[in-house]
Amino acid sequence: MRAVHLHDNVSFNMNTDVAIHVDSLITAQATVYTYVYKNKDGGWSTDAMDCEIDWLLNGKRVKSEGFRELYVKLYGEKLLNKLIKDVCTEAENLVDGRVATSFPDLLNDKIK
Repeated sequence: MRAVHLHDNVSFNMNTDVAIHVDSLITAQATVYTYVYKNKDGGWSTDAMDCEIDWLLNGKRVKSEGFRELYVKLYGEKLLNKLIKDVCTEAENLVDGRVATSFPDLLNDKIK
């Protein structure tokens, strides 16, 4: 019996904090948990696994349940769900762009 090395699949988990300024009152601090892997072209691709949001009103962190209750009372459940989806999409797009343009530099900074 003999073993032959075929190839290595290198991947990373990357957790990125992003501030999304929704408007002059609301800021979302999102943490995006992303799987980063080498694609067929030799570059890096991402797969966002989760997005957690902390809400700030006038720059002060508020309880998530309190924010949800207030937003639903003002705008309804449907618009809250849209806001959450939009915030996570914006945060994930920022992470995608960061990985596409800077991931090798990020790796070098963390390794040194």
